[in-house]
Amino acid sequence: MKKTKNVYNIYPAWEFDREVRDLEEQSRNGWHLVKGGLFHCKFAFDDNVQYRYALDFNHSIDDPVRYRATFAEQGWEFINSTFNGWHYFRKVYDQSLPEEEYQIYTDTASQQEMANRWRRIAYALGGTELVLGALLIIGNFRHPAIHSICMALGAVLLGLLLTLGAKWIGRSYRRKASGWSLLPVLGLFSVSLVFMGLRTGSLRTTTQYVVPEDDSAWQYRFEVRLPDIYTLDISVDAEAPVSVSLAKGSHDDGSPDWSYDALPCYFEAEGTQMEQTVHMFLTPGTYLIYTKYLPGAKPGQSGMFRYELN
Repeated sequence: MKKTKNVYNIYPAWEFDREVRDLEEQSRNGWHLVKGGLFHCKFAFDDNVQYRYALDFNHSIDDPVRYRATFAEQGWEFINSTFNGWHYFRKVYDQSLPEEEYQIYTDTASQQEMANRWRRIAYALGGTELVLGALLIIGNFRHPAIHSICMALGAVLLGLLLTLGAKWIGRSYRRKASGWSLLPVLGLFSVSLVFMGLRTGSLRTTTQYVVPEDDSAWQYRFEVRLPDIYTLDISVDAEAPVSVSLAKGSHDDGSPDWSYDALPCYFEAEGTQMEQTVHMFLTPGTYLIYTKYLPGAKPGQSGMFRYELN
């Protein structure tokens, strides 16, 4: 039989009492906490003892030695601390002792003080996430993108969870807000980070052309690695009217000749000036920006083309 195991779970701060109950259930089964954490806990097996557990939240301890000694004087053994300010303690269980012996805080004022320490941080973080979510939502009106939408939703949901959790913690009633409610938020952030790291970054090109004798077109190729909503900005300053269209490569057989399927993105300059912005959902592949002078252009006339893809 294995003597150690890892258990993975997520506990919102306002449900620290549920985490304590789960730790004590593990101890009744012979598994005792040796390291607590935000996402996982490590246990060691020993069926000769049973512990009761307590959690304290304090992110600003001036004297860690004195802090732990205070709990040790009450019979609490320090296990470990987490980076976000939670401290794990345990005490050997003796059923002959009253239940008050297994509570870190025995008076209402002390309990309220611990709840207030978390509440201040939760309100600050929750407010920050809500503001971030609002800014991302506003930004999506101009440059919509799947990864940015996921980040906006994740920030808003996380902000709501933190602010509502700050209201719930320390109260006599407990809302049934399980740690599983954090999983969709973490999932949205994970998807967003993947898209941010792998999708095509901003593409910019500025090219000057001269109308050739054969009236040929000019092409600019770019690659898209992940499906997303992209924004294409086109700016033309030419001496003759031009058209701009977008197409996607339909196959690549290794030959120098490509076959492209036209996309519903076609613009003709009114006169010699054009500025267009279009939002498009693009799938992975090679794309072609196709620029051509319209009939009436004379050889030798020039133009400046700017393309930007975000």
